[in-house]
Amino acid sequence: MTAPDRVRLICTDFDGTLLNTAGTVGPVTRSALAVAADHGLPVAGVTGRPLRDALAVARDHGLGGLVVCSNGAVTAEVDSGRVVMCRGFAGPEVGPVLGRLRARLPGVVLGVDSLRGLFLEPDFAALVPDCWPHQQVPDAFASLARDDQVVKILAVHPTVPGPALAEPLTRPEDGLKTTCSTPYFLEISPRDVDKGVSLRWLARYYGTRITATAAIGDMPNDLPMLHTAGLAAAVANAHRDVRRAADLIVPSNDEEGVADLIMMVCHAGQEAPYADR
Repeated sequence: MTAPDRVRLICTDFDGTLLNTAGTVGPVTRSALAVAADHGLPVAGVTGRPLRDALAVARDHGLGGLVVCSNGAVTAEVDSGRVVMCRGFAGPEVGPVLGRLRARLPGVVLGVDSLRGLFLEPDFAALVPDCWPHQQVPDAFASLARDDQVVKILAVHPTVPGPALAEPLTRPEDGLKTTCSTPYFLEISPRDVDKGVSLRWLARYYGTRITATAAIGDMPNDLPMLHTAGLAAAVANAHRDVRRAADLIVPSNDEEGVADLIMMVCHAGQEAPYADR
């Protein structure tokens, strides 16, 4: 575990971590982000949300620099929206992948997260509470423009929970990585895409050793970056696997735990109520 006074980059998940239950950032967290900026400490959003949605969240809630979207597939400049890194599916493989998913589990409802937007088939949003902003389309693949790039595939089923979809839908030989940021749907990416890979990329971008990074999250899709970071933190409301992987637990997202982590790093050495694992 890296000592807080040696952290030079913080990576935070959005939903369930930086954002409270209402989907906003509280005043204490906004103040902490301003303190981080004054200290020259980058705080980067690393989220499963699609590009446009992630940019909006970052801009609305005081994050600058870079934001990582789609579980690590896309990295963009917050101010300009310019994509600086993209690791998605090769165009020709998307159709066959979607076809295999449909064949393996009848009743599965699919969506695609691409550089141009989030496209979800009918019934997807009805099965997912508080679904991200999207465009409803009859067929996830047929809706894509030829020059668009798919960075993530989403799958939901009316009777199978999201985490349980990985077994019937994917095989080791598929070359895919699966994870969940909610209990409702499964997220499918190329094998070399996850938040941990993106944390390493961000560390190089900011000229920081990987041991001088901190990451905080709440769901299984955050585990790769917690395993990669020098200091791994979880909010108190996190999934049990995330809490187990954390070096320290901060208060919940509704109690603005990310602010506690930021202030801990900025003012290392002062006493604070953190629970070591």
